[in-house]
Amino acid sequence: MQRCVQSLAPVIKWSGSKRKIAPMLAYLLPEAKRCFEPFVGSGAMLPFRTSEIGMAGDVIPELIQLWIAIRDEPELTIQEYDRRWRQLQNEGHTAYYQVRDSFNTTRNPHDFLFLSRTCVNGLIRFNKNGDFNNSLHHTRPGIAPERLSKLIYQWSRYIQDVTFIVADYHQTLENAQMGDFAFLDPPYNGTKGRYMPTDFDFEVFYLELARLNRVGVKWILTFDGTAGDRAYESPVPSHLYMIKVGLPTGNSPFTKLMKTSLDPVIESVYLNFEPSAETLRQVMNFGQKELSLRANQHMEQGRLFN
Repeated sequence: MQRCVQSLAPVIKWSGSKRKIAPMLAYLLPEAKRCFEPFVGSGAMLPFRTSEIGMAGDVIPELIQLWIAIRDEPELTIQEYDRRWRQLQNEGHTAYYQVRDSFNTTRNPHDFLFLSRTCVNGLIRFNKNGDFNNSLHHTRPGIAPERLSKLIYQWSRYIQDVTFIVADYHQTLENAQMGDFAFLDPPYNGTKGRYMPTDFDFEVFYLELARLNRVGVKWILTFDGTAGDRAYESPVPSHLYMIKVGLPTGNSPFTKLMKTSLDPVIESVYLNFEPSAETLRQVMNFGQKELSLRANQHMEQGRLFN
């Protein structure tokens, strides 16, 4: 199995992606027989997994179908994006809305990839009826097909041994057992329902964490934290985990979209196992360097909104 040693540029853009902290989290990953990712999103941790066998799930069918297309048909996926992208450049904004209408009717995963790469700030957003409703980002042409093709081929190599399923986290994790590992990245408490018209039951999720503990599955949970002065807290019961750290993940895309501020996000990371002291030291040193760098960037970029 080819294992990643540095963060990859995203092939699927997804708000809340852990790409920026993936190298930090990679220090913490334990060796495992199988790796599970039941909230796959942009799959930032998939290339870092410590086992050849991977299982990734999500409740959004189009997302899973797109992952399968990238894994099994990278050339076709590139061609489909290229066709839509060139139509957008030639015909303008009407081409985007034609693809959006098509997606909301057919749920074509290639439409989904195009929309995610050309919509405002790459925010995947559905209305209460489950239809994609974000608008075209008029000031950006979307990633060029030549650049995206390199990413698609790169990611396709890393995910060849990953099984993707349309399922909630219970179904994805139901066969996990001792010796397995799960990376858990559920929706933020402050943004639940933003992407799909469903609520996330935290108490039921905590029961699942307890079950994983009982059967001997090691897990890392990225869950809530702070964005600027706002705290999104759904405190995980302390008896469920052993370690908690805070890692910087970049700036909030939502306040950026609204042009109100640039709010640095600190993610809360929970572990139900105890890494070595040296491993934790490396992670925290890495995190502090990133946080310091982004704080300086925030001071400069903040002038945009004064």
